[in-house]
Amino acid sequence: MRQRLLLSCVLVVVGVVVMGTVPAHANDTKGVVIEKSFLQSVQDCVEYLRIPRHRMAQYLAYEFPPDEETKCLIYCVGTDLRWWNNTCGLQFPAIVNYFQPVLGDRQYEKRTRECVERTMRSGRVLNNCCQAYETFQCYFKEFGNLVTCPQYVPATKLQATQAALDCLTMLRVPVDLLQCYSRGNVPDVPETRCMYHCIDLRTGLYNSETGLQLPRFYVRDLASDDLRYLSKETKVCRDRIRQSGCDVCSEVYQTHQECLAGLGENGYTSGLITEAAKIALTNLGVCCAGHVEPSPEQGYSYASYQRVEVPCQACASQAPVAIVPPPPEHTTFKPTPKQPCSCKDKPLNTVLQSRLYPTSEMESFKPDPFAKRPPANHRQQMVYYPAPEVTPCPQTPSPQKPMFSTFSGRPMGQRPHGPYLSGSYKPKSL
Repeated sequence: MRQRLLLSCVLVVVGVVVMGTVPAHANDTKGVVIEKSFLQSVQDCVEYLRIPRHRMAQYLAYEFPPDEETKCLIYCVGTDLRWWNNTCGLQFPAIVNYFQPVLGDRQYEKRTRECVERTMRSGRVLNNCCQAYETFQCYFKEFGNLVTCPQYVPATKLQATQAALDCLTMLRVPVDLLQCYSRGNVPDVPETRCMYHCIDLRTGLYNSETGLQLPRFYVRDLASDDLRYLSKETKVCRDRIRQSGCDVCSEVYQTHQECLAGLGENGYTSGLITEAAKIALTNLGVCCAGHVEPSPEQGYSYASYQRVEVPCQACASQAPVAIVPPPPEHTTFKPTPKQPCSCKDKPLNTVLQSRLYPTSEMESFKPDPFAKRPPANHRQQMVYYPAPEVTPCPQTPSPQKPMFSTFSGRPMGQRPHGPYLSGSYKPKSL
């Protein structure tokens, strides 16, 4: 397998040299996942910085002379691939992805570390381009050879927050749970578990074949440089939960709680959910121009459709979705009661008139009781047509609503509307 992978990488390099350009890497990953090779980033930065195209042949031959143009090119590549940061400098977990030590070399780490320390202690005042270039040269000369295949590029906090916001929207998380998230409280409910799964899937940290990809978590938490992500104990913990028979949402959530707790940046995923919920609540008050503001959905979510028949051992804390009791700290959450007379209860023409005429105009509006009609003898006559009687909307009391789950909004013992056939539904006894 390894030989096959190396052969494919060699073919990519041959194609680059022959065609004189870096081919775009076609991948079918989901969401905002980015996989990029070093040479692909070089080509992008040549265009960003408007460097003459003829210099690409030199860079494709892995020649990076110490001129100002090339130094800023390497700085651009480091920023693009996340291994350079102006505040923190070198991001070790990201840069080692792009270098492969020579087989049998046991001193490459020591030589590289000493080279970087000499650069930092030189006493010279270096700009960002020079710092990034000289740090790259230490790895290029001392650590090993450049890897030619595309590597995982971690999402920035801004990109990851957008991914979390997309998940909140796609999974249709209820408003009351959004308010809970926005206060920094991320309870263990089915919607939260599916949020963890969606975020990790969308940012490339999870796939259905291998589960959570621990090396990518190591690269994600750049500043922490926590090698425990790659330890045998963490892998065994992940595999144990994966083989326990949980549904995918519970698998991801339980792995975060039991295997990744205390590793890397504390509260990374829950922090994304909190920030995304704040944005989502703000967006609820933004109305598109020319459109009537929709009322927020009450109750239904993607997670409420996922009914767990038998809780697995590793996820025994999760009750079946059909009978989730309200968490003690959120017993005050209540669905918004239905108004006695809503727009969907009114005749269609009344709804259209309410959109065409303001309330003040509707009160003073009266249809014209007279109309002209040409008689048979072609003489104009005034014919009186009485104004139609306006039947007021009946003020019927709202029916008693059944009890809802705290976050799902689904009546107890009933299957929700959605991708299911209509009819009565009785949950299986657990």
